[in-house]
Amino acid sequence: MGIKTARFLYIFIFLFSSVPLIAEAQQEQDTVPLVQLFRQLQKDYNIEFNYALDNVEDISVLLPEPGLSIDDILNNLRQETGLIFTVLSDNVILVKKPDEVVICGYVNDKDDLSPLAGATIQSESGSAVTDDNGFFRISVNSTNEEITVRHLGYKSIKRLALNFNLQDCSDVFMVPFFEELQEVVISNYIVPGVDKLNNGDFALNIPKYNILPGLIDADVLQSVQAFPGIMSVNETVSNINIRGGTHDQNLILWDGIKMYQSGHFFGLISMYNPQITNKVRITKNGTDASMTDGVSGSIAMMTNPEVNREFKAEIGLNLIDFNVYFDVPVGRSSSFQIAARKAISDLIETPTYDRFFDRIEQDTEVAANEGSVVNSDKSFDFYDTSLRWLSRISDKDELRLNFILVANELKFDESAQVDQLTQSRTSSLDQNSIAGGLFYRRTWNEAWRTELEVFETDYKLKAINVNVLDSQRFLQENKVSETSAKISVIHN
Repeated sequence: MGIKTARFLYIFIFLFSSVPLIAEAQQEQDTVPLVQLFRQLQKDYNIEFNYALDNVEDISVLLPEPGLSIDDILNNLRQETGLIFTVLSDNVILVKKPDEVVICGYVNDKDDLSPLAGATIQSESGSAVTDDNGFFRISVNSTNEEITVRHLGYKSIKRLALNFNLQDCSDVFMVPFFEELQEVVISNYIVPGVDKLNNGDFALNIPKYNILPGLIDADVLQSVQAFPGIMSVNETVSNINIRGGTHDQNLILWDGIKMYQSGHFFGLISMYNPQITNKVRITKNGTDASMTDGVSGSIAMMTNPEVNREFKAEIGLNLIDFNVYFDVPVGRSSSFQIAARKAISDLIETPTYDRFFDRIEQDTEVAANEGSVVNSDKSFDFYDTSLRWLSRISDKDELRLNFILVANELKFDESAQVDQLTQSRTSSLDQNSIAGGLFYRRTWNEAWRTELEVFETDYKLKAINVNVLDSQRFLQENKVSETSAKISVIHN
């Protein structure tokens, strides 16, 4: 019984393992040379094939299924080989290749009708490229071939050969292809905290900003000179040139208040306290017309727009000034910020102060007077105070009040012998700014909001220059005062 079972298994395995071999042999027999098939069909259907051997000798086809009529077999051969089978009289079938179809035309831009040179025309059997006049010529084996026209910057065209004008060289018009690119924001431009926006503006985030080499703090107006197209010919913040413009062509804003003074130490350091300044936006290519100024560029400084709910305090001291900063919550919906700086030169003159003072007195009467006049008791003092109160009156209403006070004072005594008596007079230079502003915003809905801005800014420069030898005293005074009120209705 065991021997019979083993024999049965051997026979079963042999039969099933031979099935793939038989199938493979059958598959190889399904494809035959076309010439051999013609001979077989001539015997089976009593017909005669008339053909040129060069046109068919390299073609192989599948064997037709048994029982098909000669018409069905010819239709299958037409689809499989692309040859033309024409039934003549006396059961003679003429076999030939299809005639070549020549297509020509001119490829033009649809908008301005200009010729497109270098366009690619591609079919299943060949390709062509347009010349300087946009002309092309291409041959295809069948009018059912698909032709593709391509050109860089234009939408591709795909159509069958029969859809072209086969009698004449017609025009083919291509539509320009425009692709909208996503905005690109470069972060950490130059140093962390400096970003370049997609419209070309620069943004400084002061809390994340790293101090540039050579600066004692995150000086706003010194830092902007590191950007391309912004510089100062005398390396001061009181003479900033944006894209070749002059300083008076720049618009300087502090929380929307227009400022006419920009620095302490006559431009060596910025008068805007970086402790209260939160963000800065620099525009180089002219300012928006709604700002009414700044044909060269604008520097807009902003305080923190968020209400602080925790008390913050900072006290600092460097070799130039003493500074304090407080951010005090007032209730749950408002906060009050104050920042102040005061020069320490009336207490101690540090090496840094001496270098700064030497810089501002270069090539001036302060450094060297007439031979018989002696300058003494030189002193310089500055201070600034910045305040901001922010209140969220409701979910839709916001109110902000700002105030800034800045002062610079330079004094020195001039002494000389006049009529054998020692005469002494004091020359001085005072530079002061005081400004205040109110900002109110009402958000009606997601699409509409109203903003009201009111500010008053005053700048005063007063210089007293004495001439001890001639007993003369010259007074020069310059005042600038500006009041502005603006209401805006904004649709998002």
